[in-house]
Amino acid sequence: MNVGEWLSKLAWIPPYPKTLVRVTRFKDISKGKIIIVEIGEKPNDLTKLIEWSEYRKSIGKPLIIARTYLIQAKMHAIMVKMHEDDYPVFITLDTFDVYVKRTAFSKSYKVRTTLRYVLHYSGYKLKYKYTKTKANGYLGFKTKQTQLCIT
Repeated sequence: MNVGEWLSKLAWIPPYPKTLVRVTRFKDISKGKIIIVEIGEKPNDLTKLIEWSEYRKSIGKPLIIARTYLIQAKMHAIMVKMHEDDYPVFITLDTFDVYVKRTAFSKSYKVRTTLRYVLHYSGYKLKYKYTKTKANGYLGFKTKQTQLCIT
């Protein structure tokens, strides 16, 4: 399946009106330390994204992909979400720039995994810069519940 056919089969969602941030680098956590992930090289086309989406659907994993128009960037884009409650990652069709919602990095634990997976499997070359800074881990609801003392 070529890219044009695949794009024509995607569902359209309403234009995205919210404020966006172009992603060139973002922070992630690896082995308890903060790492800086930078986009080194963009892909030439979306064939790797197509292959990854087909594979992910074939093994029964959720993946939401749709076409939209980014009002702020004034470009057509593809919206990718790994799960229903994730922040969307937008890849523009002209320049393959990556955008996320402006507030996505305030809760980065929700967006960094999605960004890393989407960019890696879409053919982006990522550069990792490891720092010595310890990451303060996010304690989710379930972790806090297991730490309660019941008397």
